[in-house]
Amino acid sequence: MIVATNEEVSSAARLRLALNRVLRALRRHGDSSLTPSQVSALSTLEEFGAMRISTMATYESLGAPAATRVVASLEELELVMRTNDPNDKRASLIDLTELGRSTLSELWRERTLDITTMLERLSPKERATIEAALPALEKIARD
Repeated sequence: MIVATNEEVSSAARLRLALNRVLRALRRHGDSSLTPSQVSALSTLEEFGAMRISTMATYESLGAPAATRVVASLEELELVMRTNDPNDKRASLIDLTELGRSTLSELWRERTLDITTMLERLSPKERATIEAALPALEKIARD
């Protein structure tokens, strides 16, 4: 069993709070009517390509019913489509539509502009500190 020191717990709590606040600010400024779950599902499809709903559920850490609801809502918006799985005709694959790709691209553009504005308010030294931390943050995000 790993025991964290008080300093490590404090750093983890500060990181959690800071990330939550940044994410909230990005969602607030974005012009998207999509939920965080919908955006995450679209992002997963963009990164990994067409997949079954069960695979989506695994990537998104959702139960099958929740993943099915998210996909159904994205289908209604015409952001994803179902196709037959070429390896199993009984199953379907979910993939982005062109509208889904362009919607996600526009959302990323907006949020990148928002984060750029946030970073511009920092000193050069603070921006360099964030840039130096990016590899570690990316590693945490992948795990």
